[in-house]
Amino acid sequence: MRRLSGGVIGLSCAAALAQGAPGNGSVTMYGVMDAASEISRSGRGSVLRLISGGNLGSRLGFRGTEDLGDGLSAVFRLEQGVNIDDGTLAQGGRGFGREASVGLSSRTWGTVLAGRLPTPYYVVHSTVDAFAWVGSGGLPSVVRSESASRPLLPLQTAARADNAIGYASPDWGGLQLRALGALGEGGPATGRAWSASARYAAGPFGLTLGHMRQEGANNANGRVQATVAGGSYDFGVARLFAGYTDEKNSCTTCTAGLARVTGASVSEFRLINLGARAPLGGLTTLIAQATRLQDRSRYAAPTGNRNTNWFAVGAEYNLSRRTMLYGTLGTIANHNGSRYALGSGTAAQPANAVASGDPRASTAQLGVRHLF
Repeated sequence: MRRLSGGVIGLSCAAALAQGAPGNGSVTMYGVMDAASEISRSGRGSVLRLISGGNLGSRLGFRGTEDLGDGLSAVFRLEQGVNIDDGTLAQGGRGFGREASVGLSSRTWGTVLAGRLPTPYYVVHSTVDAFAWVGSGGLPSVVRSESASRPLLPLQTAARADNAIGYASPDWGGLQLRALGALGEGGPATGRAWSASARYAAGPFGLTLGHMRQEGANNANGRVQATVAGGSYDFGVARLFAGYTDEKNSCTTCTAGLARVTGASVSEFRLINLGARAPLGGLTTLIAQATRLQDRSRYAAPTGNRNTNWFAVGAEYNLSRRTMLYGTLGTIANHNGSRYALGSGTAAQPANAVASGDPRASTAQLGVRHLF
Protein backbone atom coordinates (compact mmCIF):
# COMPACT_ATOMS: atom_id res chain seq x y z
CA MET A 1 0.00 0.00 0.00
CA ARG A 2 1.43 3.35 -0.98
CA ARG A 3 0.63 6.63 0.71
CA LEU A 4 1.06 10.06 -0.88
CA SER A 5 0.59 13.22 1.22
CA GLY A 6 -0.06 16.71 -0.23
CA GLY A 7 1.28 17.53 -3.70
CA VAL A 8 0.34 15.54 -6.79
CA ILE A 9 0.25 11.79 -7.55
CA GLY A 10 2.58 10.89 -10.40
CA LEU A 11 -0.08 9.02 -12.36
CA SER A 12 -2.31 9.89 -15.30
CA CYS A 13 -4.96 11.17 -12.89
CA ALA A 14 -2.49 13.33 -10.97
CA ALA A 15 -4.22 16.64 -11.49
CA ALA A 16 -7.56 15.31 -10.33
CA LEU A 17 -6.06 13.97 -7.12
CA ALA A 18 -3.90 16.96 -6.19
CA GLN A 19 -4.28 18.10 -2.59
CA GLY A 20 -4.30 21.48 -0.91
CA ALA A 21 -1.87 22.80 1.67
CA PRO A 22 0.78 20.28 2.82
CA GLY A 23 -0.35 18.33 5.87
CA ASN A 24 -4.02 19.08 5.40
CA GLY A 25 -4.81 16.16 3.14
CA SER A 26 -3.59 12.81 1.90
CA VAL A 27 -4.31 10.27 -0.83
CA THR A 28 -3.72 6.53 -0.57
CA MET A 29 -3.38 4.25 -3.59
CA TYR A 30 -4.21 0.61 -2.85
CA GLY A 31 -5.29 -2.57 -4.55
CA VAL A 32 -5.95 -6.30 -4.62
CA MET A 33 -4.68 -8.68 -7.30
CA ASP A 34 -6.30 -12.11 -7.14
CA ALA A 35 -6.15 -15.00 -9.62
CA ALA A 36 -6.99 -18.70 -9.39
CA SER A 37 -7.16 -21.86 -11.45
CA GLU A 38 -10.61 -23.44 -11.23
CA ILE A 39 -11.86 -26.89 -12.21
CA SER A 40 -15.56 -27.72 -12.22
CA ARG A 41 -17.75 -30.72 -13.05
CA SER A 42 -21.49 -30.40 -13.69
CA GLY A 43 -22.27 -33.33 -15.94
CA ARG A 44 -20.36 -31.97 -18.95
CA GLY A 45 -16.94 -33.34 -18.10
CA SER A 46 -14.22 -31.32 -16.39
CA VAL A 47 -13.94 -27.64 -17.25
CA LEU A 48 -10.72 -25.80 -16.41
CA ARG A 49 -10.45 -22.01 -16.45
CA LEU A 50 -8.36 -19.17 -15.06
CA ILE A 51 -10.45 -16.74 -13.03
CA SER A 52 -10.04 -13.33 -11.43
CA GLY A 53 -11.30 -12.78 -7.89
CA GLY A 54 -11.56 -16.25 -6.37
CA ASN A 55 -10.91 -14.80 -2.92
CA LEU A 56 -11.41 -11.05 -3.26
CA GLY A 57 -12.33 -9.09 -6.37
CA SER A 58 -9.22 -7.66 -8.01
CA ARG A 59 -9.19 -3.85 -7.84
CA LEU A 60 -7.25 -0.61 -7.98
CA GLY A 61 -8.36 2.22 -5.74
CA PHE A 62 -7.65 5.71 -4.47
CA ARG A 63 -8.98 7.13 -1.23
CA GLY A 64 -8.38 10.57 0.15
CA THR A 65 -9.10 12.72 3.16
CA GLU A 66 -8.72 16.37 4.14
CA ASP A 67 -8.84 17.51 7.76
CA LEU A 68 -11.37 20.35 8.09
CA GLY A 69 -10.90 20.77 11.83
CA ASP A 70 -13.07 20.01 14.87
CA GLY A 71 -13.11 16.28 14.05
CA LEU A 72 -14.58 16.83 10.55
CA SER A 73 -12.96 15.59 7.34
CA ALA A 74 -13.72 15.63 3.64
CA VAL A 75 -13.33 12.15 2.13
CA PHE A 76 -13.49 10.49 -1.29
CA ARG A 77 -12.94 7.05 -2.84
CA LEU A 78 -12.47 5.92 -6.44
CA GLU A 79 -12.22 2.13 -6.88
CA GLN A 80 -12.22 0.21 -10.14
CA GLY A 81 -12.65 -3.53 -10.54
CA VAL A 82 -10.09 -5.37 -12.69
CA ASN A 83 -10.40 -8.74 -14.40
CA ILE A 84 -6.84 -9.92 -13.90
CA ASP A 85 -7.27 -12.89 -16.26
CA ASP A 86 -7.63 -10.65 -19.33
CA GLY A 87 -6.89 -7.12 -18.12
CA THR A 88 -10.35 -5.70 -18.73
CA LEU A 89 -12.44 -3.62 -16.32
CA ALA A 90 -15.01 -5.41 -14.16
CA GLN A 91 -18.54 -4.23 -13.26
CA GLY A 92 -19.54 -4.06 -16.92
CA GLY A 93 -16.50 -2.03 -17.95
CA ARG A 94 -17.16 0.94 -15.64
CA GLY A 95 -14.17 3.15 -14.94
CA PHE A 96 -14.80 3.06 -11.18
CA GLY A 97 -17.47 0.40 -10.88
CA ARG A 98 -16.68 -0.71 -7.34
CA GLU A 99 -17.12 2.75 -5.81
CA ALA A 100 -17.09 6.43 -6.75
CA SER A 101 -17.95 8.60 -3.77
CA VAL A 102 -17.35 11.88 -1.96
CA GLY A 103 -18.60 13.12 1.39
CA LEU A 104 -17.95 14.28 4.93
CA SER A 105 -16.84 12.25 7.95
CA SER A 106 -17.18 13.20 11.61
CA ARG A 107 -15.58 11.32 14.47
CA THR A 108 -18.71 12.07 16.52
CA TRP A 109 -21.58 11.72 14.05
CA GLY A 110 -20.33 9.33 11.39
CA THR A 111 -19.85 9.52 7.62
CA VAL A 112 -22.18 10.67 4.82
CA LEU A 113 -21.25 9.79 1.21
CA ALA A 114 -22.80 10.39 -2.20
CA GLY A 115 -22.18 8.57 -5.48
CA ARG A 116 -21.96 4.90 -6.47
CA LEU A 117 -21.80 3.07 -3.15
CA PRO A 118 -21.69 -0.46 -1.70
CA THR A 119 -25.04 -1.26 -0.07
CA PRO A 120 -25.29 -1.87 3.70
CA TYR A 121 -26.87 -5.28 2.99
CA TYR A 122 -23.85 -6.30 0.91
CA VAL A 123 -21.32 -4.88 3.39
CA VAL A 124 -22.56 -6.95 6.35
CA HIS A 125 -23.43 -10.15 4.45
CA SER A 126 -19.92 -11.60 4.68
CA THR A 127 -20.03 -11.51 8.50
CA VAL A 128 -22.45 -14.49 8.60
CA ASP A 129 -20.50 -16.51 6.00
CA ALA A 130 -17.55 -18.65 7.18
CA PHE A 131 -16.01 -18.29 3.72
CA ALA A 132 -16.65 -14.52 3.64
CA TRP A 133 -17.58 -14.84 -0.07
CA VAL A 134 -14.43 -16.87 -0.85
CA GLY A 135 -14.26 -19.60 -3.49
CA SER A 136 -16.95 -22.23 -4.06
CA GLY A 137 -18.02 -22.09 -0.40
CA GLY A 138 -18.93 -18.39 -0.25
CA LEU A 139 -22.70 -17.84 -0.39
CA PRO A 140 -22.70 -15.60 -3.52
CA SER A 141 -21.03 -18.29 -5.66
CA VAL A 142 -24.18 -20.37 -6.32
CA VAL A 143 -26.17 -19.74 -9.53
CA ARG A 144 -28.89 -21.33 -11.66
CA SER A 145 -27.05 -22.14 -14.90
CA GLU A 146 -29.63 -22.45 -17.69
CA SER A 147 -29.86 -20.42 -20.92
CA ALA A 148 -28.60 -17.62 -18.70
CA SER A 149 -26.60 -17.72 -15.47
CA ARG A 150 -28.79 -16.29 -12.69
CA PRO A 151 -27.42 -15.60 -9.18
CA LEU A 152 -29.65 -16.91 -6.41
CA LEU A 153 -28.76 -13.80 -4.35
CA PRO A 154 -29.05 -11.01 -6.96
CA LEU A 155 -28.94 -8.08 -4.52
CA GLN A 156 -25.90 -9.52 -2.76
CA THR A 157 -23.97 -10.02 -5.99
CA ALA A 158 -25.09 -6.66 -7.44
CA ALA A 159 -23.45 -5.20 -4.31
CA ARG A 160 -23.69 -1.50 -5.22
CA ALA A 161 -26.19 1.25 -5.96
CA ASP A 162 -25.92 4.21 -8.34
CA ASN A 163 -27.11 7.74 -7.52
CA ALA A 164 -26.96 6.88 -3.83
CA ILE A 165 -26.59 8.69 -0.53
CA GLY A 166 -25.22 6.59 2.32
CA TYR A 167 -24.57 6.94 6.04
CA ALA A 168 -22.29 4.93 8.34
CA SER A 169 -22.31 5.60 12.08
CA PRO A 170 -19.21 5.63 14.28
CA ASP A 171 -18.49 2.55 16.36
CA TRP A 172 -20.77 2.95 19.39
CA GLY A 173 -19.40 0.37 21.82
CA GLY A 174 -19.27 -2.31 19.15
CA LEU A 175 -22.47 -1.27 17.35
CA GLN A 176 -22.39 0.23 13.85
CA LEU A 177 -25.42 1.28 11.82
CA ARG A 178 -25.57 1.86 8.07
CA ALA A 179 -28.28 3.24 5.78
CA LEU A 180 -28.51 4.00 2.05
CA GLY A 181 -31.04 5.45 -0.35
CA ALA A 182 -30.69 5.41 -4.15
CA LEU A 183 -32.77 7.74 -6.28
CA GLY A 184 -33.16 5.57 -9.38
CA GLU A 185 -33.50 8.64 -11.61
CA GLY A 186 -35.84 7.10 -14.16
CA GLY A 187 -33.73 4.11 -15.14
CA PRO A 188 -35.36 1.76 -17.69
CA ALA A 189 -34.82 -1.37 -15.56
CA THR A 190 -34.84 -0.25 -11.91
CA GLY A 191 -36.13 2.56 -9.72
CA ARG A 192 -35.46 3.61 -6.15
CA ALA A 193 -33.58 1.42 -3.69
CA TRP A 194 -32.91 1.52 0.01
CA SER A 195 -30.89 -0.58 2.43
CA ALA A 196 -30.05 -0.62 6.14
CA SER A 197 -27.94 -2.76 8.44
CA ALA A 198 -26.85 -3.13 12.03
CA ARG A 199 -23.67 -4.91 13.09
CA TYR A 200 -22.63 -5.56 16.70
CA ALA A 201 -19.18 -6.96 17.45
CA ALA A 202 -17.63 -7.10 20.91
CA GLY A 203 -14.96 -9.56 22.05
CA PRO A 204 -15.69 -13.04 20.61
CA PHE A 205 -19.32 -12.23 19.78
CA GLY A 206 -20.87 -10.77 16.62
CA LEU A 207 -24.46 -10.19 15.44
CA THR A 208 -25.66 -9.03 12.02
CA LEU A 209 -28.96 -7.81 10.55
CA GLY A 210 -29.37 -6.32 7.08
CA HIS A 211 -32.14 -5.58 4.59
CA MET A 212 -32.46 -4.15 1.07
CA ARG A 213 -35.28 -3.36 -1.33
CA GLN A 214 -34.88 -2.53 -5.03
CA GLU A 215 -37.92 -1.27 -6.92
CA GLY A 216 -38.60 -1.99 -10.58
CA ALA A 217 -38.65 0.69 -13.28
CA ASN A 218 -40.74 3.77 -12.45
CA ASN A 219 -40.81 2.53 -8.84
CA ALA A 220 -43.37 -0.08 -9.91
CA ASN A 221 -43.21 -3.35 -11.88
CA GLY A 222 -42.36 -5.49 -8.85
CA ARG A 223 -39.24 -5.43 -6.68
CA VAL A 224 -36.28 -7.39 -5.36
CA GLN A 225 -35.99 -7.55 -1.57
CA ALA A 226 -33.48 -9.29 0.66
CA THR A 227 -32.80 -9.98 4.33
CA VAL A 228 -29.75 -11.38 6.10
CA ALA A 229 -29.47 -12.24 9.80
CA GLY A 230 -26.97 -14.20 11.85
CA GLY A 231 -23.63 -13.89 13.55
CA SER A 232 -20.55 -15.63 14.85
CA TYR A 233 -18.79 -16.60 18.07
CA ASP A 234 -15.07 -17.21 18.58
CA PHE A 235 -14.41 -20.21 20.84
CA GLY A 236 -10.64 -19.83 20.53
CA VAL A 237 -10.00 -23.03 18.60
CA ALA A 238 -12.52 -21.91 15.95
CA ARG A 239 -15.01 -19.19 15.14
CA LEU A 240 -18.49 -20.55 14.38
CA PHE A 241 -20.82 -18.82 11.91
CA ALA A 242 -24.58 -19.10 11.43
CA GLY A 243 -26.62 -17.22 8.85
CA TYR A 244 -30.05 -16.86 7.28
CA THR A 245 -30.45 -15.18 3.89
CA ASP A 246 -33.65 -14.72 1.88
CA GLU A 247 -33.96 -12.93 -1.47
CA LYS A 248 -37.31 -12.58 -3.25
CA ASN A 249 -37.58 -11.22 -6.80
CA SER A 250 -40.86 -10.15 -8.43
CA CYS A 251 -39.31 -7.43 -10.63
CA THR A 252 -40.60 -7.65 -14.22
CA THR A 253 -38.23 -5.03 -15.66
CA CYS A 254 -34.97 -5.94 -13.88
CA THR A 255 -32.30 -7.29 -16.22
CA ALA A 256 -28.87 -8.95 -16.16
CA GLY A 257 -27.86 -9.98 -12.62
CA LEU A 258 -31.12 -8.72 -11.10
CA ALA A 259 -33.39 -10.72 -13.44
CA ARG A 260 -35.64 -13.49 -12.10
CA VAL A 261 -34.73 -17.13 -12.73
CA THR A 262 -36.20 -18.74 -15.84
CA GLY A 263 -39.85 -19.81 -15.68
CA ALA A 264 -40.73 -18.07 -12.39
CA SER A 265 -43.17 -15.20 -11.90
CA VAL A 266 -41.53 -14.73 -8.51
CA SER A 267 -38.13 -16.23 -7.74
CA GLU A 268 -37.19 -16.69 -4.09
CA PHE A 269 -34.26 -18.54 -2.55
CA ARG A 270 -33.46 -19.05 1.11
CA LEU A 271 -30.00 -20.08 2.35
CA ILE A 272 -29.37 -21.28 5.91
CA ASN A 273 -25.67 -21.81 6.62
CA LEU A 274 -23.55 -23.13 9.48
CA GLY A 275 -19.77 -22.91 9.23
CA ALA A 276 -16.46 -22.57 11.02
CA ARG A 277 -13.00 -21.02 10.60
CA ALA A 278 -10.17 -22.67 12.56
CA PRO A 279 -6.69 -21.06 12.72
CA LEU A 280 -3.67 -23.38 12.78
CA GLY A 281 -0.25 -22.17 13.82
CA GLY A 282 -0.84 -18.53 12.99
CA LEU A 283 -0.39 -18.85 9.21
CA THR A 284 -3.09 -21.32 8.14
CA THR A 285 -6.87 -21.16 8.48
CA LEU A 286 -9.17 -24.12 7.76
CA ILE A 287 -12.75 -23.42 6.67
CA ALA A 288 -15.87 -25.62 6.45
CA GLN A 289 -19.53 -24.82 5.85
CA ALA A 290 -22.83 -26.60 5.27
CA THR A 291 -25.71 -24.70 3.63
CA ARG A 292 -29.34 -25.66 3.20
CA LEU A 293 -30.74 -24.14 0.01
CA GLN A 294 -34.52 -23.77 -0.29
CA ASP A 295 -36.18 -22.83 -3.59
CA ARG A 296 -39.47 -21.06 -2.77
CA SER A 297 -40.06 -19.66 -6.27
CA ARG A 298 -43.44 -19.52 -8.02
CA TYR A 299 -43.01 -21.40 -11.29
CA ALA A 300 -45.49 -21.33 -14.15
CA ALA A 301 -45.40 -25.16 -14.27
CA PRO A 302 -44.89 -27.61 -11.38
CA THR A 303 -41.23 -28.53 -10.88
CA GLY A 304 -41.07 -30.75 -7.81
CA ASN A 305 -38.84 -30.18 -4.82
CA ARG A 306 -35.64 -28.31 -5.70
CA ASN A 307 -34.33 -27.88 -2.15
CA THR A 308 -30.82 -29.20 -1.65
CA ASN A 309 -27.67 -29.29 0.50
CA TRP A 310 -24.34 -27.62 -0.29
CA PHE A 311 -21.06 -28.52 1.40
CA ALA A 312 -17.68 -26.81 1.14
CA VAL A 313 -14.20 -26.96 2.69
CA GLY A 314 -11.23 -24.69 2.20
CA ALA A 315 -7.92 -23.38 3.50
CA GLU A 316 -5.96 -20.14 3.48
CA TYR A 317 -2.16 -19.89 3.97
CA ASN A 318 -0.47 -16.55 4.58
CA LEU A 319 2.92 -16.29 2.91
CA SER A 320 3.19 -12.76 4.35
CA ARG A 321 0.84 -10.09 5.66
CA ARG A 322 0.08 -9.14 2.03
CA THR A 323 0.24 -12.42 0.09
CA MET A 324 -1.97 -15.45 0.62
CA LEU A 325 -2.51 -18.82 -1.05
CA TYR A 326 -6.02 -20.27 -0.87
CA GLY A 327 -8.06 -23.23 -2.03
CA THR A 328 -11.65 -24.40 -1.70
CA LEU A 329 -13.82 -27.32 -2.78
CA GLY A 330 -17.60 -27.11 -2.94
CA THR A 331 -20.29 -29.55 -4.02
CA ILE A 332 -24.05 -29.21 -4.43
CA ALA A 333 -26.76 -31.71 -5.43
CA ASN A 334 -29.36 -31.05 -8.16
CA HIS A 335 -32.99 -32.21 -8.10
CA ASN A 336 -35.92 -31.87 -10.53
CA GLY A 337 -34.03 -29.68 -13.00
CA SER A 338 -32.63 -27.24 -10.44
CA ARG A 339 -29.33 -26.79 -12.38
CA TYR A 340 -27.37 -25.28 -9.50
CA ALA A 341 -23.69 -24.58 -10.18
CA LEU A 342 -20.88 -23.23 -8.00
CA GLY A 343 -18.51 -20.52 -9.14
CA SER A 344 -15.47 -19.15 -7.35
CA GLY A 345 -15.80 -15.96 -5.35
CA THR A 346 -16.86 -13.20 -7.74
CA ALA A 347 -16.43 -15.44 -10.83
CA ALA A 348 -19.81 -17.09 -11.53
CA GLN A 349 -20.29 -20.18 -13.70
CA PRO A 350 -21.49 -19.28 -17.22
CA ALA A 351 -24.79 -20.16 -18.87
CA ASN A 352 -25.47 -23.82 -19.74
CA ALA A 353 -22.73 -25.06 -17.40
CA VAL A 354 -24.98 -27.82 -15.99
CA ALA A 355 -26.06 -30.79 -18.09
CA SER A 356 -29.55 -32.29 -17.96
CA GLY A 357 -30.26 -35.24 -15.69
CA ASP A 358 -29.58 -33.51 -12.35
CA PRO A 359 -25.81 -34.08 -12.08
CA ARG A 360 -23.98 -33.13 -8.91
CA ALA A 361 -22.09 -29.86 -9.43
CA SER A 362 -18.64 -29.56 -7.87
CA THR A 363 -16.00 -26.84 -8.13
CA ALA A 364 -12.45 -26.48 -6.77
CA GLN A 365 -9.83 -23.81 -7.15
CA LEU A 366 -6.30 -22.89 -6.08
CA GLY A 367 -5.34 -19.23 -6.07
CA VAL A 368 -3.10 -16.45 -4.89
CA ARG A 369 -4.11 -13.05 -3.54
CA HIS A 370 -1.80 -10.06 -3.11
CA LEU A 371 -2.67 -6.78 -1.35
CA PHE A 372 -0.82 -3.54 -1.93
